[in-house]
Amino acid sequence: MHFPWYVASRISKKTTSGYSGMIIKLAVASIALSIAVMILTSVVISGFKKEISDKIFGFWGNIHITDTRITRNFRIRPIVNDSLLKTAIHSIGGLTFQEHKGQSPQETKGGVKNVSPFITYPGILTNKEREMEGIVLKGVDQEYDVDLFSTYIKEGAFPDLEGAKPSRDLLISQQTASRLRVQLGDRVNVNFIKEESAIKRQFRVTGIYRTGLEEYDRKFAFMDLRNLQSVLGWDADQVGGLEVYIENMEDAPHIADYIYDELLSPGLFAETIQEKQPNIFEWLELQDINEKIILLLMVIVALINMATALLILILEKSKMIGILKSLGQNDGGIRRIFLYEAMYILSLALLIGNAVGLGIAVLQKKIGFLKLDEENYYLSEVPINFNFSGLLLINLGAIIITFLCMMLPTYVVTKISPIDILRFD
Repeated sequence: MHFPWYVASRISKKTTSGYSGMIIKLAVASIALSIAVMILTSVVISGFKKEISDKIFGFWGNIHITDTRITRNFRIRPIVNDSLLKTAIHSIGGLTFQEHKGQSPQETKGGVKNVSPFITYPGILTNKEREMEGIVLKGVDQEYDVDLFSTYIKEGAFPDLEGAKPSRDLLISQQTASRLRVQLGDRVNVNFIKEESAIKRQFRVTGIYRTGLEEYDRKFAFMDLRNLQSVLGWDADQVGGLEVYIENMEDAPHIADYIYDELLSPGLFAETIQEKQPNIFEWLELQDINEKIILLLMVIVALINMATALLILILEKSKMIGILKSLGQNDGGIRRIFLYEAMYILSLALLIGNAVGLGIAVLQKKIGFLKLDEENYYLSEVPINFNFSGLLLINLGAIIITFLCMMLPTYVVTKISPIDILRFD
């Protein structure tokens, strides 16, 4: 057996009591806690970004195709609901692109899942008591993937979009239902303002939703797109825009560029939701900074505890070091003994830390025992998303950084003189 490894294994088995044993146990516990915190930080922030992004994409899709003259107010201009264009967009699979000029080509992680038309237009809801609530009506048709939004429907169902005639079903949020004091099955009036005149239509509340995105829940309701076409005086093939849903949100800029450059006629524009709604996505990107700060702090804590434990172990084993040196063992071999011991401590800590961190994460994902204030965090419970490449990097990074940093404390071995140690023993 390799001699330094043999000595390190003997130390590991026998150093279970006494002062050094307590220090090593504390080091294992603190490093394991740091690893667990890093794992939980990674899966929670990843889950937070994924859940919020999924909610926004459930509202808007990933890419919007609209008239180039569109503004951020509601003075919308219609585009043609072109079936050939939708077919061409829907057929987009993996694309090859260059991030920067001169770089090697890369491929997108996926393609397009769905394309559906939409219209958004403001209106005023009124109940039987003539109480009013400002709202934005989003009209969709049978091409809209209802499953994308079904998880947020708390009562009833999404409006029926399959009939030959425009459906008078209306899907409103819990906030709107509460403020207007309406329930499932109640009838409400919707007043559309067009050219300084009001157009009044009656609808039946067939569904109530809640996403937790208070800004959206407060404003939006869903209905059959044909109702808005009728109010606006548009033809059956005229819509406000097309929503494009893609398989991987990271591909949105590249697919949007391809659609704009290769498929769209002059007068049409493709824009990602990140570009259209930048504030919330910039806020989500800030969470990466929080993640990096927490990971850095935990790594520092782990290194300090590991270095302390290793130094104490070296000092306590100074007699053993003196004997080994007097028998001819060089400094490099003795240093390797303590590096192996450090890796033993780190391995045990990684095992415990991963078990604790992943255990809590799995438990949270299954039963959601950690709750959040949905009004402030947009979510009712702490979200979890397992990014296994990220978890692997945390573990590999902890091993590599700790091993490299532990080489410094072992230099204490070179300062220990066997003559001085054995003389005063």
